[in-house]
Amino acid sequence: MKKAAVYVETYGCTLNQADSDMIKAILVNLGYSVTTFDEADVIILNTCTVKGPTENKILERIRKLENDARLGTRNTKLVLAGCMASNSVKIRSLTDAPIIWPGAIDRIGDAIEDARSCQVTEYKESKAKDSLPTVYTRPIIRIPIAEGCTGHCTFCQTKLARPGLRSMKPQTVLNRISEALKQGAREIQLTAMDTGAYGLDIGTDLTSLLSCINDIEGDFRVRLGMINPDHVLRMKDGLKAALKGPKFYGFLHIPVQSGSERICMDMGRKHTVAEFEKIVSEFRAAIPEITIATDVIVGYPTESEDDFLQTLDLLGRVRPNVVNLSKFSPRFGTKAKELKQLDSKEVKRRSSEANGFVKRICSENNRELIGKEFDVLISEKKRGFTGRTMSYKQVVVKDFEGELGDLVKVKIKDTDHGSLFGILI
Repeated sequence: MKKAAVYVETYGCTLNQADSDMIKAILVNLGYSVTTFDEADVIILNTCTVKGPTENKILERIRKLENDARLGTRNTKLVLAGCMASNSVKIRSLTDAPIIWPGAIDRIGDAIEDARSCQVTEYKESKAKDSLPTVYTRPIIRIPIAEGCTGHCTFCQTKLARPGLRSMKPQTVLNRISEALKQGAREIQLTAMDTGAYGLDIGTDLTSLLSCINDIEGDFRVRLGMINPDHVLRMKDGLKAALKGPKFYGFLHIPVQSGSERICMDMGRKHTVAEFEKIVSEFRAAIPEITIATDVIVGYPTESEDDFLQTLDLLGRVRPNVVNLSKFSPRFGTKAKELKQLDSKEVKRRSSEANGFVKRICSENNRELIGKEFDVLISEKKRGFTGRTMSYKQVVVKDFEGELGDLVKVKIKDTDHGSLFGILI
C-alpha cells in the first residue's frame, strides 16, 4: 500500500505541540508525507482535555470528520492522539478511529495503517522519548524535558493521560538545543506538565539543567515552562540565578489556581496562597522586570462567594502580568467531577467578573511601559510581526520588514491588556 499523506492538527499546550513535532519527524522517517488538511489521506488530531470548551471543540471536529466520511465528501481516515485518549469511552461513542496515548507516539505509523485498514485499536504503552526524532522549527523550537508530574490535583485529567514522571536525560536536552541552534532556532521553549518536577526520577534537578543551558554558546533565549510553587520553594535560589542568566527570559509561570487557602487545599495543591505570594515577592526583588504569569480557576465545586472574593483580592495584591483564567469544568476520571457542581450561571458570573478585573490589572501594568525602549526578538508572524522582550512581554512591531529571528530595538507607543505596540527605533 502506498504511504499516506498525513495532516497533523494540534490542540492545547506547548507540550502537545512538542509531541506533534516529534510525530511529524517520525512520519517523515517512516516515509509518510506531512501535508495540508485538503491533501491528506489521514488526519491526526492531537487532542487536549484541560478545559471543557476545548474538548467540546475537538468532539465537534470528530463528528464533522466522521460525517464527511459517511457522506463521501472526504475520503480520509482519522487517528486520535493526545490527552483525550484517557477518555476513550467518549471517543468510542463517536468514532472507531485508532487511539494513541501521549506516551506511545512512537507507534504512530502502526496507528495510521490501522486507520487505513479500518482496525479499531488503542496504543497505550508508555516509552521514553529521548530517542525519538523531532522537527527542528525556527525561530522557535519546543523541547519537552519531562512527561507527567508529581502532583495530585483533583481537577486535572492530563495526569491520567500522562501518568508518572519520565524526565528526558540532560544530555538529550542539551543535544537538542545545540542542534536547534545549528538549524536557526533563536527561542528555546522548555516544556513539561510541570518543569519543576524535572529530574526527580533520574537523580538530577531543573536548576542543574538550566545552569548547563546557560553555558551553551550562541545567541538565543530560553523560555521556561510552567513550574508549580512547591517546586519553586525547594529550588528558588538556583532558579533565580538561572533566570538572571543571559540566555533566559525573565519569566516565571507559577500557577496559584485560587486565592483561598481552603480551595487550594480542596484542589489538592501542594502549596499555600501565602507561599505563592512570597515567591512572587522574592523573584520580583531579585529580577525587577520579571514577568509573572499565573493560572486561576473560578467556580470550583466547593468555592463560596467569599473564596471567590479572596481570589480577586490576591490578584489585586500581586498584580500578575499574565493571568490564564479558566471556568471550572468537570473532567472525566477526576475527583472534582464527583463533587456537587456549582450552578453554571454562577460560575459564568464569577468568570466574567474575574476576567474584567484581570484585564484592568494587566492593562494598567502594561501602560506603565509606554515610552520605554526594549530589545525585541521577532519570533512570530500572524497578521503582523510580533516578538518578545527579555522579560517575555509580547510586542507587536509596526512596519517591521525583516525576518523571523531578527533582534530589533523598539519603542512602546501603545498597549492593551495582552500586548505592547511599538515602533522601530
